[in-house]
Amino acid sequence: MMRVMRAARHSILLASVLVSLEASATAGAQLSPASQRPDTLRGLAYDSLAFRPMAGALITAEPGGATAVSDSLGRFTIYSPVRVSRLVAFHERADRLGLGDLIAVRPDGEGAWERPIVATPGMNTAWARLCVARRRPANGMGGILFGSTTAADGGTRVAGVGLVLQWQAVKSLLDSTPKFESMTVRSDSLGNYIFCGVQEFGPAALVASSSQYRSDNVLVDADAASLRRVDLILGATGGPTATATVQGRVVDEKGASVPAAMVTFGGFATEIMSGPNGRFTINNVPTGSRMVSARKIGYVTVPKQLDVFEKGVTGLEVVVEKGTLVEQVNIRSTRIKSRDATELDERKTSGLGRFVDSTHFAKYDRTRQALDLLPGIRTQVGRVPNDFVIRGRGDCMASLWVNAVREPNTPDNLIARLPKDEIAAVEIFNNEMQAPARFQTAGNQCAVVVLWTKQHINAKR
Repeated sequence: MMRVMRAARHSILLASVLVSLEASATAGAQLSPASQRPDTLRGLAYDSLAFRPMAGALITAEPGGATAVSDSLGRFTIYSPVRVSRLVAFHERADRLGLGDLIAVRPDGEGAWERPIVATPGMNTAWARLCVARRRPANGMGGILFGSTTAADGGTRVAGVGLVLQWQAVKSLLDSTPKFESMTVRSDSLGNYIFCGVQEFGPAALVASSSQYRSDNVLVDADAASLRRVDLILGATGGPTATATVQGRVVDEKGASVPAAMVTFGGFATEIMSGPNGRFTINNVPTGSRMVSARKIGYVTVPKQLDVFEKGVTGLEVVVEKGTLVEQVNIRSTRIKSRDATELDERKTSGLGRFVDSTHFAKYDRTRQALDLLPGIRTQVGRVPNDFVIRGRGDCMASLWVNAVREPNTPDNLIARLPKDEIAAVEIFNNEMQAPARFQTAGNQCAVVVLWTKQHINAKR
């Protein structure tokens, strides 16, 4: 437990430690007068946690203050009137994780700075900082979840509260009887907590409680990265501050009011219906973090975390998304789905692995470009520009399958040579444990990439 408390303290210092390491690298560096000349930098903003480019990062050059924003592939160009010594990047994702500014320092020397990269730390770095003296598992259980526990007054950190994280075991995702795994920790003296060795894929549920404080179960969304952060608000178990009033509005994805929608709060039995203008007010909601959602026929429910403070909540917007109405269709064909198409549809809804269809590939000029934007994998170009191999996390060689047939992961593999317009779907599994049994290979510990062609999936049986 003391090890967990020490590791949790590192979580709030993660950003400052990373920045201080970069700052120390430039201490004492002197720029010659000859170096004060215009500078052009073409670089990349990259998320090393999710293995994908960081689009929309704001990059600032120092000195000079020239700025640029990275594009959808993470690329940016800086035009500075003076020689740039370092780049400072800000991105919403890095800020949400508590990483703060991301810094890249120019190498020593007067030469050009070729293709600078501003990146988040990788998972191995985060593990070494947060999970001190522990070895990171290599079986898909090497994720980290961390955050803080704060009382519903909005300012008091809560120490010694017990937290339980639970998720469905990967081996039971396709079983009729699901099996769950869990971990338990306590918040440290600063109200911080950390779970090391969390299942790296799929959602989880988090709850905190003690004799004086509690939260309801909060959903921890699945994320392409193995590092996730959830800050909890804890309500009192009794007394005048144990409940509060929540006021809000139910809206659709475009912000329009949705009347007659039923609003539900996790851990609270009372529901309330939104009025003609979509607004609602409900009293005596238990304080603390919980899930809130709304439902209405013709709409899709979108649950989200709600932090109920002692002073109450105003201006809450609960979103529902318009669903697709399915009309009756006269069946004119005797076509029967193949086993592959049926199992593919089942995996889409199971949440096992990641799935993209032909609409993703239609957005890009080349198959390799579309694959590079998928989390958990990257391509490496061979001697011929159109040839490539696919690598998974840790830079290992991924296992490739095309239409359920094993494909050698060589630069001239079928995925590299297949026209992107022929691709129906691609499934990505972080490792063999996550992949269906038919796509597992003895001894392989890397990602599994399964590609389906339109001709194969749409074939009549």
